[in-house]
Amino acid sequence: MAPLRESRSFRALVIAALVCAGIAAWAHQRPQPAIVEQRTATYAGTFLGDNTVALDGGAHVLAHVRDAVPVGAHVLVRGRLTPFDEARNPGEPSERAIESERGIDAQLQSATLISIQHAGDGAWLERAHAWAYDQLHARLGEPNAAIVAGELWGERSILPPDLRAEFQETGTVHVLVTAGLHVGSAAALCVALLSLFSMPRAVTCAIAAACVWLFVLWSGGQLPAIRAASMATAALAARACGRATFSWNALAMAALVVAFVKPASVATASFALSFSCVGAIFVCAPALEQWIDARVAWPRAVREALVLSVATQLGTWPLTAAVFLLFSPYAVVANLAVVPCVALTMALGALQLALAWCAPLAQACANLNSWPLAWMLASVRTMATLPGASIPMTPAPAWCIALYDVALVGAPWLLRRNGASVAIAGLAFAASLVLWPPRTIDTRLRVTVLDVGQADSIVVQTPRGHTLIVDAGGRLERGAQGSDSTAELVGERIVVPFLLRQGIHSIDALIVSHPHGDHVGGCRPVLQKIRVAEIADSGQTYGGHAYRDCVDTAAADRVPIVQPRAGMEWRTDDGVILHFLGPSLPFIANSRNDINENSIAFTLRYRSFCMLFTGDAGAAAEQRFLDEGVDLRCDVLKVGHHGSAYSSTHAFIAAVHPRFAIISVGRHNLFGHPAPTTIRTLEGIGAQVFRTDQNAAVTIASDGSALSLSALLTP
Repeated sequence: MAPLRESRSFRALVIAALVCAGIAAWAHQRPQPAIVEQRTATYAGTFLGDNTVALDGGAHVLAHVRDAVPVGAHVLVRGRLTPFDEARNPGEPSERAIESERGIDAQLQSATLISIQHAGDGAWLERAHAWAYDQLHARLGEPNAAIVAGELWGERSILPPDLRAEFQETGTVHVLVTAGLHVGSAAALCVALLSLFSMPRAVTCAIAAACVWLFVLWSGGQLPAIRAASMATAALAARACGRATFSWNALAMAALVVAFVKPASVATASFALSFSCVGAIFVCAPALEQWIDARVAWPRAVREALVLSVATQLGTWPLTAAVFLLFSPYAVVANLAVVPCVALTMALGALQLALAWCAPLAQACANLNSWPLAWMLASVRTMATLPGASIPMTPAPAWCIALYDVALVGAPWLLRRNGASVAIAGLAFAASLVLWPPRTIDTRLRVTVLDVGQADSIVVQTPRGHTLIVDAGGRLERGAQGSDSTAELVGERIVVPFLLRQGIHSIDALIVSHPHGDHVGGCRPVLQKIRVAEIADSGQTYGGHAYRDCVDTAAADRVPIVQPRAGMEWRTDDGVILHFLGPSLPFIANSRNDINENSIAFTLRYRSFCMLFTGDAGAAAEQRFLDEGVDLRCDVLKVGHHGSAYSSTHAFIAAVHPRFAIISVGRHNLFGHPAPTTIRTLEGIGAQVFRTDQNAAVTIASDGSALSLSALLTP
């Protein structure tokens, strides 16, 4: 009868876990409004902190306002309500899906605070987080307070971007997200404290489970925390019934709970990462521990830390490489240094908040906490500076990751049957497919005009795998830029990820048509992540931040800078020819914008296919091309200067006579691009016009005779 009673008790505790999950879901449920783009208007809502406003209609929106607003205040904000984007470039993840998982429905662009109506009594959780952060910040300082806030409730927006990048590159960013490590630490601390009161084991486990779910509510009820709390509840239930604490049944129950609470999350990368981590521990930990025991006599705590670190990295690195586009070779060592400190820093941080009423005791906790936090920071920063600390990765196809998972699961089974050679060979082969993913071979010329907003970036891939980039995205630079240019963010977030997803790790030439930030902004990020053989520059003098960064980085990396001039030609070994039309010497002077007029311009020909690039060249440069009698006729025109009224003259367009015209332009830009006159001129000669603001990225493919053009979106 005892096993039956234990089985019933276990089922009862599992049902209790599901009830807790349901309560967590109910506590965070809210309507999911359908957001459609609207004109600029005024909206009322409650400020939740982290630039988030809960509108009175129920939607949660991002609103980057410059003014300081107290959390929980009821505000009036003016801006243009727009939904987040689906993918706008090939291979790009959906921003809408990512933000939806965070609980954000839309964004208020160009948000301006109109007024703070009253302090408000809502947003109790956000106000509690704000109070807790203020307490941590006052006694720990930065970035320590931001790290503890990340551990206790997943707050990451406060951490400086460069430090967060170092956590990302060393494979320790999970420390800043409330997930399994933190929930497990909370559960272990609860059990340790409750055991001091000599209560029955079942009561101790039940109270600890309740505390775990309270911690999940406190942290905001994100998917990783719910998954970890479900696992912890199952483990506590098993402990109460005298069973194995962790099992595949517990993992399955956690999957059931997550599917019950957030069914849409089952298809997300977060779900896959969460369960790959725990599954890898179940699969690999016993074999790893046995292997270590047979060779070294390390203390149990050290052995367990090593086993868990290695097992989790074995299970998650293919997915993290696919999601974050990087591989962290030192992740195991970095996690060994950082992870053991997490439970201690969490406990001291929580104790500091609990003792906030007594300043001396709270400060004593903060002082103690500063030591392990200093160790964590030093470890992360040291690992991030090591050679090869972060290797850019092309995401492997799903079948390669699945094959690796099969090899990983099968390896312990083969080892137990004296199949070590087969296990190692299979795992090495599967890992090699993830590290060097197979690529489909396309023998056509491909030109992709990326959607980089009010900027330009075009990627040319030749039939034999040569790659040229014409401009690297960015944005116009206005005002002081500080140590980093805002123009470079586009390169980091759009251009470099596109290249890596396409399997491009080396570039034959980066052609910078002219040095404005909306064309050269991504140059430095590209140089930092991708091997570049040379840079083509117009040769003009310009003091923009992004341009200086590009030139300085090229000099540091010994990347030669060349200056093509009209009449020069570049040829590849597969028949692609670049014939340069400009700039010519002397440079055009005293025009409306000399920098634009002296852009690098060229035709790209492959057999009978031709495409014309003119950068931001305007009417003066176009007239020079016409006066020189250059053959301008091409199939595709990359329209100059984002479709400005000061370029694309009727005579020039008539000379080119393109079948297709592509305009790289940002939505709702302040310049009125593209100009109606430009559109009328293009349509007047029969060109089919594509715009990145309406069509997103546009791809041209040609075998030298036939031509196909496709856009990611249909307006």
